[in-house]
Amino acid sequence: MARRKGPSNRYELFTCAWEGHALVGADAAVITAGDSLIVREADGVRWCRCLRCDAWMPALVPDEPSIERVPDRDEIDLPLRGPVLRDRYVLRLIACDRALHVIILTLLAIAFLTFAWRDKALHDDYQNLMNALNGGGATASRVRGLLGYLGKAFHYSPTHLVVLAVIFFAFAGVEALEAVGLWWNKRWAEYLTVVVTSLLIPYEIYELTLKVSVLKVVAFVLNVLVVAYLLYAKRLFGVRGGHAAEAERKRELSGWKALEDAQPAGVGVPTA
Repeated sequence: MARRKGPSNRYELFTCAWEGHALVGADAAVITAGDSLIVREADGVRWCRCLRCDAWMPALVPDEPSIERVPDRDEIDLPLRGPVLRDRYVLRLIACDRALHVIILTLLAIAFLTFAWRDKALHDDYQNLMNALNGGGATASRVRGLLGYLGKAFHYSPTHLVVLAVIFFAFAGVEALEAVGLWWNKRWAEYLTVVVTSLLIPYEIYELTLKVSVLKVVAFVLNVLVVAYLLYAKRLFGVRGGHAAEAERKRELSGWKALEDAQPAGVGVPTA
């Protein structure tokens, strides 16, 4: 049985289902032949073309239009479409990963501060808990797993823990800045993400030489993929033509030329 192929504009369809169609001219008083690329009238019905997914949506001709004419092309802010829209989803996926980092780093920083401020009381409670769990037959220093990692925090001085907390808070702030910038498709955030992530890769390699774990391998592979994707696909630091080539790509794939090349025709589409 042949595998069913998905629609070529699935990112556009999903976005329109989530955000609504991008329509222009539905509230205009006058529709001209020059507007036929994005809005038409046929048999008393006004048809508006979604500038994102190319669907023609019917609308009643307004009795009290809010604008006189359909805006000119330079007055219309075209939505992203095609591979450019797909890139936005990839960037937002990376932004979600960075947001997860922010949560983890912040919780760790708060834990370090808590240990620093209440070191003596928490240490005593921890020792009593470990002795109770082990029936008094083993010391807390022999416990493995999550509780064993918590026990290692008592090996540091309060001053050292405060310094670690400040470092983690600072790194969480950088990760938060990356997440916000990537979510809103900002180019500076792409550069920031590549620089910060690249600085972490040598440390991750060093950690893998000491001990290999699934979590370390996954984190390392994800960071390498993020750097490779941003450098190649987004043309950072002059790769594949740099910023000029990326801007031209956006104009070609998500501008008026792309809209003209994708002009729908067929059943259910009104004639001009």
